[in-house]
Amino acid sequence: MKALRKQSTSPKDVRVQEHPKPDPAPGELLVQTLACGLCGSDVHAWRQDTGYEWVHCPVTLGHEAVGVVVGTGAGTGSQWIGQRIVPIAIDGCGSCDLCRRGTRQLCLDRTVLGLSFDGAAADLFSIPEYRAVPVNNELPAAVLALTEPLSVALRAVTRLEQSIPAQARVIVSGPGPIGLMAALLLKQRGHRVTLLGAARDEEHRLPLARLLGLETIQAEDVTPAGLHGWLEASGAAQALSSAVANIGPGGTIVVAGLFPSIPAVDINVLARNEIQLVGSYGSVALDYRNALTALEAAPDMWASLVTTFPLTEGTRALQAAADAEAVKVVLLP
Repeated sequence: MKALRKQSTSPKDVRVQEHPKPDPAPGELLVQTLACGLCGSDVHAWRQDTGYEWVHCPVTLGHEAVGVVVGTGAGTGSQWIGQRIVPIAIDGCGSCDLCRRGTRQLCLDRTVLGLSFDGAAADLFSIPEYRAVPVNNELPAAVLALTEPLSVALRAVTRLEQSIPAQARVIVSGPGPIGLMAALLLKQRGHRVTLLGAARDEEHRLPLARLLGLETIQAEDVTPAGLHGWLEASGAAQALSSAVANIGPGGTIVVAGLFPSIPAVDINVLARNEIQLVGSYGSVALDYRNALTALEAAPDMWASLVTTFPLTEGTRALQAAADAEAVKVVLLP
């Protein structure tokens, strides 16, 4: 079968190649990939950026997937055969305190599909049965590949909404997949949303955001008046600094982006203004189910975020994602 493989820890040592078909272990499902998105983590792993030294090599990339079950390992029910599923990208051991509390993505022994073990940017992949979320709709595969990133955006939005009023004024920084999805979700929920981007985002991402009804600005246009919340999804230190400087007293900043280096934050401003700084990482099964519901509610809107590439052009697709040529790059085997 064909697979998009990261060969080593050398930068950009990734290529599409023939690879043996996976043999599902007991308790596992064999899944035929229908579509697989590429995200920032895949780009970081491809470039071998700082902070991604832990990625297992060689490994098949890809965790934003949808597929159909075509085989099962020993002890796995045959009722799965023919079922479309999305895999849970980040999952824990299932037995520690964090997992028992419902935050399996925070488990100290968590694994990541496509980074810790072979992922879904291939003709076939295998996963444990407990990491499969059934899909019971007829949406196109390229749209269903948005389930995982939309689940991440939903979790971040939920954490922000726990601390802001109705119809709050919110800035979302970073018009990549997570930021744009979060901005659209917040707008759907009645908040006054502005999407913050950089100059390069004017080529593709910000114009699309405006077509979808979002207000957009760049860094020099940020105004603090009446700002209740900020959702940081860019991983840019300047954006986080701007959030701290501009959020109103009693406001909330949710950080969903990961930073290549540790940003400097004025803790005194946070303390004196009782600003909440909240992290949001990954998602759990409930977030996936909620994401599937959100996709069903507005499939055409979400489909507008997708640019597809054949699996055979996997390295070209990684470059397109890295260059922000598209909001969400999706591979089709």
